[in-house]
Amino acid sequence: MSQSTKLEFHIGKIGGMVPLLTMVGLMLLLTFNGVGGPKAAWAPGFIAIILGMFLVKSKRDYFQSILDGIADKTGVVVITAWIFAAVLGSLMKAGGLVDGILWFGMSTGIQGSMFLIIVFMSTAIFAMGTGSSNGANLALAPILFPAGVYLGADPAFVALALLSGAVFGDNVAPISDTTIVGCTTQGADFGATVRQRMPLSLTAGAMALVALVFFGQGDGLVEAATQNGESARPESLLMLLSVAAVVFFALKGRHLLEALSYGILVAAVVGLGIGAFSMSDLFTVPSERGVSNGIIEDAIAGVTGAVVFVILILGVIKIFMNSGIMDDILSFITDRVSNSTRSTELLMFYSTSVSSLLVSSNAPSQLLVGPTLVKPLGEKNNITPERRANLMSASVCSIFYMMPWCLAVMVWYSAIETSAISSGLAVPSASISFMAPYPWALLGVMMFSIITGWKRYGNQPQAQVQPA
Repeated sequence: MSQSTKLEFHIGKIGGMVPLLTMVGLMLLLTFNGVGGPKAAWAPGFIAIILGMFLVKSKRDYFQSILDGIADKTGVVVITAWIFAAVLGSLMKAGGLVDGILWFGMSTGIQGSMFLIIVFMSTAIFAMGTGSSNGANLALAPILFPAGVYLGADPAFVALALLSGAVFGDNVAPISDTTIVGCTTQGADFGATVRQRMPLSLTAGAMALVALVFFGQGDGLVEAATQNGESARPESLLMLLSVAAVVFFALKGRHLLEALSYGILVAAVVGLGIGAFSMSDLFTVPSERGVSNGIIEDAIAGVTGAVVFVILILGVIKIFMNSGIMDDILSFITDRVSNSTRSTELLMFYSTSVSSLLVSSNAPSQLLVGPTLVKPLGEKNNITPERRANLMSASVCSIFYMMPWCLAVMVWYSAIETSAISSGLAVPSASISFMAPYPWALLGVMMFSIITGWKRYGNQPQAQVQPA
């Protein structure tokens, strides 16, 4: 996010943090009381904006900053991708893919916590191919969440398997925005960066899978699973061709929205072809005002809560950025840095993490601290560009994905909430994000790597790098 007009507050720069802290604090209050989520964040965001108005000197500049934040390209891209991915997920669900997966699970015996391996790998592959954890969750949660619960997995861990798989796929994807921004800001080689991070990411992924299988067993098959699975048609599994189309075109270098569009077209054609739905189910003129005109409208309506949340959080974040307090924080850190490799890597990792939590988005936080903090410190202490890029990417794929006020976590929870309600299932609390297995595993692996030096150097001779 670029800075525009500097905001001045009656209580100094600290005033720029008041709206952000107010919104996050009220969101956490709701979350810990079991009623968190995108729609629940609307009132905290609105209250935060009104409160900040009384602290700022120029009301005109204050509200212009909010509008600048809402108009930021990051938000526009995220919202548009959400809409396309949500339509894709709704079409696959309407095509009977949930029942098809139930039939597969019952036929093969892959049920309970073992099914979470399929959930994790499916979202990982989707996110790896598209470079988007948001797209993976929005497209696949409507299918895999109810299927996993019906097949006897614990609902909370089905949700966490979706989140963990999506983060893992995003972490290892060469086309992920976190990888691209990390490499670009550090001048790192893309291929070498991804190769060097693979042992770290795969270790964390294996740890996450073990945790999901060990803790994710539910109370057994839900009665609906037997009924729906027995009546399911195996041909509904053809809806998976739409996922394959998205991943194929994304890997071919097509724009994410183009790849999602091809997936939507394939899902529509397959669904119509197997008779799962008709053209009138996709779009029709409703009999009266207020009645849905079809699957596409319902899908877009399902992400409305998350879209409004994005609008509010982007406005609040822009207030924080335009206060100038972030510049002071970065300057304070730079002036007090240690010269050892280990402490410098810890500083780079946690500075990026804190930045991502403050701006509620991962790639923009890398753009903020990458050129201003990570690169100069890394060059000063002879830390390779690839290592620096991997530290940044890992930091925004670990702690960031545990916090329920961050954009990507809200997208995931919105998808879970919508899927649960539409399937008649209980909605897990948003606070389960604090238990996300892959982010925790990645955090542990990176701390081990930083402290011990494991995989620090890649193919670089250790003699060229200052030891910790």
